Formats: sequence, structure tokens, C-alpha cells
Amino acid sequence: MAPEVPIIVGVADIKNRSNSLTSAKEPAILIHEAILAALLDTSSSDPEKLKSSIDSIDVVRTWTWPYPDLPGLLAQKLGVGERVKRRFYSEHGGDKPGRLLDGAARRIARGECGVAVVAGGEALASCEFDVRLC
Repeated sequence: MAPEVPIIVGVADIKNRSNSLTSAKEPAILIHEAILAALLDTSSSDPEKLKSSIDSIDVVRTWTWPYPDLPGLLAQKLGVGERVKRRFYSEHGGDKPGRLLDGAARRIARGECGVAVVAGGEALASCEFDVRLC
């Protein structure tokens, strides 16, 4: 039997190009929407079961919104907070998405986690509407 190999099973990209303050969205909302869309992208017969299997959430630190624990907030929004063993909020940097993806694949290959989420997002356009949102 061949060893299990980590694979990317779902991806999504959410953009909010609104020019209205009333429809502005902060990064946590955009990232949450992207995770839900990525679950649907998997073509899984049971996206809810896949969601409930998430046990690792890595997020690239946002520049525009101050979150003390964005991975924890996302775990809560997804309803998997108690099951997520790893919650990691990276430093800023253009290399972070690749590093986080590589780390998630390594943990899966070593059997340290089963379903990992690697995410990031910004909402600079929303932030520009009103500096008080930042």
C-alpha cells in the first residue's frame, strides 16, 4: 500500500470590491468566506464532515486589522474551536503563505494532523473607507 501523501483538496479566493462602507468586510469575514468556499471546492460528498475534521489552522498575519488570535477566531466561526490542535498566526512577510503551506503538508505527512487550513487575507479597501475601522 502506498503511503498517504498530503494534497490540496480545495481552494478559494474571495474579493470584496465594494466602494460602499456599508458592505465593507474585515479580513476575518473574508477569510471565513474563503474557507467555506474552499470546502465546497473539494467536491466532497460531505463538506460538513470535512469541516469538522479540521485540526490545524495557520493564518498569515494581516496588516490592516489587529487580531490577537485570528486562527482562534476562525476556528470559532467554523465551529471547530475545540478540535483544532494547532492555531498559528504568522509574522508578516511575502514568504509566509508558502512556508505555512509547506509546514501543513509536513505535519500531515508525519501524521500530526489530518485536515489543515492555510489562509490569509486583507481588507485594505475597507480600511481606507474609515480609518476608525483599522
